[in-house]
Amino acid sequence: MGVVFLSLYSFNATLNPVVPFDFSKSLEFLSDFSPTQNEQEVKLGAFTKAVQIEGKTVAFEVTDKGTIEDPKLEFTAYSEAKFADKVKEIVTDRISFFLSLQDNLKEFYEIAQKDEFIQPAIKKFYGHKQVKFLTPFEIACWAILAQRIPMAVARKMKENIVSKVGGQIKVKGIEYRSFPEPSNLIAAANELPMLVPNKRKAEYLSSVAEAFSEVEEQWLRVAPYDEVHGWLTDIKGIGDWSANFVMIRGLGRMEELSNIEPQLALDVARIYAGKHDQISNEEVCQIAEKYGKWKGYWAYYLRIYAEFAYVFDKGKARLMK
Repeated sequence: MGVVFLSLYSFNATLNPVVPFDFSKSLEFLSDFSPTQNEQEVKLGAFTKAVQIEGKTVAFEVTDKGTIEDPKLEFTAYSEAKFADKVKEIVTDRISFFLSLQDNLKEFYEIAQKDEFIQPAIKKFYGHKQVKFLTPFEIACWAILAQRIPMAVARKMKENIVSKVGGQIKVKGIEYRSFPEPSNLIAAANELPMLVPNKRKAEYLSSVAEAFSEVEEQWLRVAPYDEVHGWLTDIKGIGDWSANFVMIRGLGRMEELSNIEPQLALDVARIYAGKHDQISNEEVCQIAEKYGKWKGYWAYYLRIYAEFAYVFDKGKARLMK
């Protein structure tokens, strides 16, 4: 019997990010992001990834067609099922939200103009918008998997879930796999202990799936910060740290710094005071408060710049030896 090739349905659309936007920095992030390793193809000016939408697997290829000051992205979505108008809208919204295309960095940069210490970070990462996890449900599950175990072990568990419970689709000869929706994980509850050989984590994943199956994502995106944070911490297995993680990296809720991580305090001390000792949480909050609803972006730029500076300094030290 010969190989059977399934024909795919597709549709094209254009996305117009809020200026400025540097897609190359999004691609750079995606190419190095460990939790989604092997789940996407990243190449010069484009990437392809898959997502589950209403029980169907959809792959989307996003291509850069603009510049930092005149940004434009085009994408083509593929599915084995015909695209209903509602699904087209969901796919378009999912890509835009995932890449934070509507974040208005100009507002953040205007505040940052009065802050000489963060200017090198702005210059280095100008136009860089946070790339979220593809869905809030995926990051909530990742928060459970990554708790108190090595990254490689957590990633293997996630790969097991994606392989056995998620969706798959082949586009241009390449197979893409997607993280399951809550309903998929609920249906696979009996398999979870085998996929995630940690009884407690398997139980927590089931709790997360039940909770996310009963909530509208739009509510999570726009409801008052404290209400959403409280909803998350009511889920078995989601503590304060995990809730903060989901709020920022899954929902793009950048308006608060509800938890000052030790690493952030170290980064602030290094960039604002030239010290390698931690400064107090009160001092961090005093600086952050100037940024209003952009506190999260201030912390995000600090973190990625501090990481860049650390790698640069290490490389410079090696060259001087």
